[in-house]
Amino acid sequence: MLHKLDDALARVENALLAFLGLGLLAVAAAQLIFRMTGGGPVWLDALMRTATLWLALLGALVATREGRQLRIDALVRKLEGVWGTAAAVVVGLFTATICAFLAYSSYTLTVMEREGGAMVFAGIPNWWAMAALPIVFTLMGLRALGQIVRPSLSPEHTLPEHT
Repeated sequence: MLHKLDDALARVENALLAFLGLGLLAVAAAQLIFRMTGGGPVWLDALMRTATLWLALLGALVATREGRQLRIDALVRKLEGVWGTAAAVVVGLFTATICAFLAYSSYTLTVMEREGGAMVFAGIPNWWAMAALPIVFTLMGLRALGQIVRPSLSPEHTLPEHT
């Protein structure tokens, strides 16, 4: 069941990544045309900044899924056997802990923005634009834990199976 959930989440991530990337490209082209003609909506810059943030977050989430994110695991690569497994678990737990702190902090920031009532563009509340932060950091933390529990999610390191 977890494998199916992970696959479904991967498909959603990929679709959102493609949609945001192509959408950002289209908006950038439209903005270029608007600037050349001397008009256009004033909120396009804010829309592009928000889309860029979301695109970067989704890209980081995909990198985490594929095991290509920035990791500090030089020791894990050098150790073998039980020590390598233990080091991989520690690195995964550390990564998940940092992601949990970031998720909590970004959630707190999002709640503060919601209470503040600021608008990011075109009547869209600023907290909507920031809502992706706690969601993505939570998913990244869960993926880090999943790579400990399910070694098949981790392309570089495998934990010994218990039968």
